[in-house]
Amino acid sequence: MNTEPSMQNGVVFFQESTNIGDDIQTYAASLHIDNPAYLERERLDQVKEKSKIICNGWFMEDANHWPPSDAIHPLFISFHISTKNIDLMTSKKAIDYYKKYEPIGCRDYHTLTIMKKHKVKSYFSGCLTLTLPKYSGTKSNEILFVDVLRTNYTKNYRDTIVKNIIPESYQNKVTYISHITNDLKLLDKKTRIKQAKNLLDRYAKAKIVFTSLIHCALPCVAMGTPVVFIDFGFNNDKAKRDRFNGIIDLFKIESNLKAPYMDRNLSSKLFRGLRFIHLNKKNINQLSEELFEYTETTEKHLLMVNSMKATIKEFYNS
Repeated sequence: MNTEPSMQNGVVFFQESTNIGDDIQTYAASLHIDNPAYLERERLDQVKEKSKIICNGWFMEDANHWPPSDAIHPLFISFHISTKNIDLMTSKKAIDYYKKYEPIGCRDYHTLTIMKKHKVKSYFSGCLTLTLPKYSGTKSNEILFVDVLRTNYTKNYRDTIVKNIIPESYQNKVTYISHITNDLKLLDKKTRIKQAKNLLDRYAKAKIVFTSLIHCALPCVAMGTPVVFIDFGFNNDKAKRDRFNGIIDLFKIESNLKAPYMDRNLSSKLFRGLRFIHLNKKNINQLSEELFEYTETTEKHLLMVNSMKATIKEFYNS
């Protein structure tokens, strides 16, 4: 009699997240598995039930819980190592773990470079959100602004900048959405995944989406929605840009923007806090009106998509 315990199929889930982009990545992974188990990303070292899981997305908030337990059999695809805990994520124990499950599919060239540096077999996979199905239904007339400008600036500063980059003729035609809310972590998994799906449905139907979030832009690419990535406020933070290499080639970039007091120096922070931006609105560049009628989509991600799908199918069928 075969007494070998059964193995569950799972995806990573981050309960403490305040960013629905994490749930979008979980949802994208879940579409490749029937009835997936949702395993807490920050506690994979505590999993006792034998589990095959897709390790995609951003790792980790607390790298003291890395690598996963022996019960986990991971597929590293669309994997990103954060600079936040780079030492622990590239410790000898961690590197030995990657080598055990190589090749590692890296979401971006930043992670790929790290793997290559430590002589781990690896490749650029792209992001799993690119595997979301293309939408072919009826479109709405919504023009969505989704977290345009990095969210670590003060709310008043961000709101002032974003409002003033929109041409007057489109001021009343834009709907604002944010991926960031502290209430997210209070919701149960089922509610959060449903909420992520509903948001993606809205992006799929939109006329055009403007965003500074890669996990808004990439799903739009996958679903066939025109998207403009506002590359605004990242140039002063190398760690934030590391996640982009290899990804931002897939959508239209708007980077010809500038605004006062965006630097990371003490004087700029002080002027932002004192709301000096209201005295310098005329020095904020506007987006062109033509950009709001942008209609192009792309298919250059499809080779990556087909490769990721094949890899995942082979993993779960083996």
